[in-house]
Amino acid sequence: MEGRGAGTRGHGLAMNYVAAQFIRLGIEPAGDKGYQQPMAMRESRLDIEAGKLVIRHAGTEVALAPINDMIARPAAGVAASEVTAPAVFAGFGIHAPEFNYSDFAAGIDLRGKIAVILAGSPKSLPATAKAHYSREKTAELVRRGAIGVVTVGTPAEEKRVAWAFTINGARFPAMRLINPDGSLEDAAPQLLGTASVNRTAAAALFKYAPHQIDAVFATSERSEPQSFPLDIELTVGGRATVSDITSANVLGWLPGTDPALADEPLVVTAHIDHIGIGPAINGDAIYNGALDNALGAAALLAAAEQLATSPRLKRPVLFAALTAEEKGLLGASHLARHPPARVRRYAANLNFDMPVILAPVRDVIGIGAEHTTLGASLAAVAAKNNFSMSPDPAPEEVVFVRSDQYPFIRAGVPALFMKSGQHGLDPKQDLAALEVDFRKNHYHKPSDDLTRPIHWPSAGAFAVVTTELIRSVANDPIAPSWKPGDFFGSRFGPEKDAPKR
Repeated sequence: MEGRGAGTRGHGLAMNYVAAQFIRLGIEPAGDKGYQQPMAMRESRLDIEAGKLVIRHAGTEVALAPINDMIARPAAGVAASEVTAPAVFAGFGIHAPEFNYSDFAAGIDLRGKIAVILAGSPKSLPATAKAHYSREKTAELVRRGAIGVVTVGTPAEEKRVAWAFTINGARFPAMRLINPDGSLEDAAPQLLGTASVNRTAAAALFKYAPHQIDAVFATSERSEPQSFPLDIELTVGGRATVSDITSANVLGWLPGTDPALADEPLVVTAHIDHIGIGPAINGDAIYNGALDNALGAAALLAAAEQLATSPRLKRPVLFAALTAEEKGLLGASHLARHPPARVRRYAANLNFDMPVILAPVRDVIGIGAEHTTLGASLAAVAAKNNFSMSPDPAPEEVVFVRSDQYPFIRAGVPALFMKSGQHGLDPKQDLAALEVDFRKNHYHKPSDDLTRPIHWPSAGAFAVVTTELIRSVANDPIAPSWKPGDFFGSRFGPEKDAPKR
């Protein structure tokens, strides 16, 4: 499907395929236009070589080189913009007072300034807090008055995500949802220029600062807050080709049998978009996305088929094949904020994204299981189906905020991110190593295709256990809930509105 880039012909074909399966199964349409829930988006194709990041100090001027040193961008959704202002370093850009951590020292003023921050998060924060605050940096900087942001790659972050991978990602279009009033959702128009700088080029930003880049990196490794003026002026900006496009979620409704639960569905999600056609690697320019996330979408359709051909559940199920996950969880954001007319509230969200199933396995991971009662539901279902249940093997990756469950979490909906586990049936096969290899050599590359050694019997078993989880949750008249005092529940769930004692 030509990589299924949101808004492209290939993605449209994938949308039609999912809708055809819903029709075949007798699953009702739940979109604004039949099975489709359309949304308008602004697409920006960055002119990566036109990016500008100029450093000035006492009459001297140094320009960092696009691609080799940095990637600079105009304001979100506009064709061109730039900003010139004094620069202030603000550590990781994180304010987490409940953990006694803040990079915004007394006296640091970002109003009308360009904030220079480090990529990533302090290691000392719990994984849950890292997950949340890693997504909240831009909003925090805007609240404090920044008019531009430069993000510096650290040795730890560039080990996790290579600079070459960042460059390749910038060659694909960015997207933002367009609100009914024509504004862009979550766009931060105050930020007139943003840039990413690799760790070697970052030394130039700290040349006149109280602390040089190596000392800054060392302090960040100790998870110590830091902030100080950089004694430089920056110009940051760029150009992009901008156009408006339309894409859609594909929504299918499986009615329940209990009238009291008729407007409180369980929403089951998987994104069907990938990143489309891009720079060729080894002669192949189609970024197929077989594991990311055709396999997750297949699990959703398998569950839909099993449930549609079985006795009906008490609670309705909304099956949602989402668009534009790769562009910032846009389809999920739209669905969370604009539920179908028949929905009063979502009871819970189960999300399937990139189950890496490359060897025999009967192990499942519920990312976020510790936050809600969904964790106990998954444990019970796994045991009944002879599956083990493992914890998140890489909490430092903060994937709980990096897939389509996060917009539902922000809307207060208990959510669980379903992944295949890493405890394989064959002790000679290291599933963790297979996943590391996949992420390093095939993730977001054309080689994420059907030449990957997907273990289909295990993929089928994964689809069975996820189907049984849907069945268990939908047949329980009591909706899933956040655990008392949970980090996310206290911020976004009903607990946030409870009286403080």
